[in-house]
Amino acid sequence: MGICQAKPAETEVAGTRTIAVFGATGAQGGSLVKALVAGGEFKVRALTRNVDSEKAKAIAALSSEIELVHADLDDVASIEKAFAGCYGAYVVTNFWEHMDIAREITQYENAVAAAKTTDLKHVVLSTFEDTRKIVTNKDDYKIFDEKWVVPHLDGKGEHNEKFQAEIPSTLFFTSFYYENFIMFGMGPQKHGDDSPYAITMPMGDSKLVMTSVEDIGKMAAAIFSDSSLIGKSVYVASDHLTVNEIAAEFGKLMGEDVVYNAVPPSVYAGFGFPGAEEIANMFQVYDEYAELFTSTRNLEDVKKVFEPKPFAVWLEENKAAFTS
Repeated sequence: MGICQAKPAETEVAGTRTIAVFGATGAQGGSLVKALVAGGEFKVRALTRNVDSEKAKAIAALSSEIELVHADLDDVASIEKAFAGCYGAYVVTNFWEHMDIAREITQYENAVAAAKTTDLKHVVLSTFEDTRKIVTNKDDYKIFDEKWVVPHLDGKGEHNEKFQAEIPSTLFFTSFYYENFIMFGMGPQKHGDDSPYAITMPMGDSKLVMTSVEDIGKMAAAIFSDSSLIGKSVYVASDHLTVNEIAAEFGKLMGEDVVYNAVPPSVYAGFGFPGAEEIANMFQVYDEYAELFTSTRNLEDVKKVFEPKPFAVWLEENKAAFTS
């Protein structure tokens, strides 16, 4: 499995090739739809379980080159219909919708099976490393179902090589979203009237590899433009910052003191929100194996394709989410 980087997309007159995009009303898929429309090289088949939803209608309204089609990753027949006649497909799952690792793995298997029967030429699989192949000190981690270290990552990564051997595909490794500071409430919080705002994470002094959802779409679009990446792996990131540096950027934005509240993974795991124990394991992996993540998600490689969005720029663009 090679570790490669997408080339800058070449400008072409829009042809007849169509990319089917799962998650079109979500973060990754929606970003890719926008990037493909902006690039003009491909037509887009936006896949959603509910073509009548407001989010689906908003995506379809972006361009006449977007076709809105029903598809469900739990239903192979619907995927086959959605893939029919397409050049390629983007496959992304949403573990947090159901938090069922077996279901997520089955969804990937369904998409791969449909890609085979419809003879797709290029599938981009949004994935992550199987952390069980990285972590050497498993006794320091909570193990889920006697098998998983970080279920929402391990399930994606477990069959990477198998899937890539079965269909013409690129493994696309993403990173921690900037948007998690909004969607998962990980942004600065006050824990008392007299205390400063704080970002609480078990990340030690390591750099957290992050990406904007927008940059995920840009890189995925570039992958589809480069067929030489079939059989290879591509990584995306937008910035590498320690949590102290992240807190400092929030402080500048908010005009407030924002500190890093560093806690051990065991403390974070006890916070009690759904998935807390798993997220604690995730940050522990990011901390202990930071060098792996910063090296594979090299910002200089990304810059060969497009200029990634620094965290400070993203913060300014999303100022209302943190200052209202």
